[in-house]
Amino acid sequence: MEKRLIPVNMYDITTMEQWFTQMGEEGLILKSFSGRKAVFQDDYCQKIKYKIIPTVYDEDAPPREMKELFEDEGWHYVATYQKLLFVFSNDSEYPKPIPFSREEERAIYEELRRKKQRSVIFSMLALLFLMGMQLFLLYLKWDDYALGKTYDSGVVYILVFLTNLIAAKREYRSNILIKRKLESFDLSEEIDSPFMPTTKWFRVEFLLTGLMFVFMFAPLISAMRDNTVAIAEKDIPFSYVSLEELETADPNREYYNDFTYVDTKTSVLVPVQYELEQDGNAIYESDGIRERDEVHLSLSYYETRYRFLGNQLLQRLMEYDDVIKIEQEGLDQAWLDEKSEYKKIFLLKDNRILVIKYRGHADIPSHLKDFSKTLQSPSI
Repeated sequence: MEKRLIPVNMYDITTMEQWFTQMGEEGLILKSFSGRKAVFQDDYCQKIKYKIIPTVYDEDAPPREMKELFEDEGWHYVATYQKLLFVFSNDSEYPKPIPFSREEERAIYEELRRKKQRSVIFSMLALLFLMGMQLFLLYLKWDDYALGKTYDSGVVYILVFLTNLIAAKREYRSNILIKRKLESFDLSEEIDSPFMPTTKWFRVEFLLTGLMFVFMFAPLISAMRDNTVAIAEKDIPFSYVSLEELETADPNREYYNDFTYVDTKTSVLVPVQYELEQDGNAIYESDGIRERDEVHLSLSYYETRYRFLGNQLLQRLMEYDDVIKIEQEGLDQAWLDEKSEYKKIFLLKDNRILVIKYRGHADIPSHLKDFSKTLQSPSI
């Protein structure tokens, strides 16, 4: 026995019949089906005519009366494909016509086409729904998508969307084939398919589909991976105001650093990202008693791939903060939030963004000019 992948759409009936005949001429006689594959028996080359009769409902085999009627005319039942197509064969040199009227066959195809039309409509509605949901999520989490923080749901939706797109394409193709079959009933005689199918194109199509998935998912997969890399503080490619500088601006305060952590990552829309975290203690005297403040500084530096994305990303980053606009020479935008636990400054210059979050008692607005120097030139 030998299995061969059926290289045509299951509703391309005429072409499938010709393919079975071609296999018989090569010494492969159809015996059954296994999934999308036809199972052939190795034998001598034969000229066998095949006829496929569709059924509207899932059935494992044709009714006994139908089998006997076809047997009387020399047509032998072979197998049922996908519980929808009854396959009969006839090895006579001059086979008789099948004992099945064109009106009966037309009625079956008309019902099949109605079912396919409903399937196409349902598939298109599903595609529109999935597209709408994805766009809605993209709107809600645009900043996370841009920074590469949450690609999981996006990948899932794209995968589901592509799967439904392929299914919708198949349903539409099946509907067209059934329509052409119905049109053929108006012809005086059946016309053979103009080409002989092989599995070569099917394999090429499968390869192209696979490459499509790879190309579409490559940037998403690369962004999904945890590509955060810790680096040394000296490797930061731009100048910045450190926590020590903020605390020691007051000569009466001493600063002791606990740790400094810097990491970098990248994403498709924001290829340059640096995060700096500093924790320390500020020591000072109050009424003759040495006091200690636990202080923290967080700097987030971003360079977007396109300039117009800079403003979009900045607006989303400070969407839930109570900010006021401040002026600073050399910057496109500067915003300040002093009402929350962490004092925050949001700065924008061209496609470069700097977000400062500080917990402590230093006057960070007075360092705005120093912070703005970070954005004066790209890091790359």
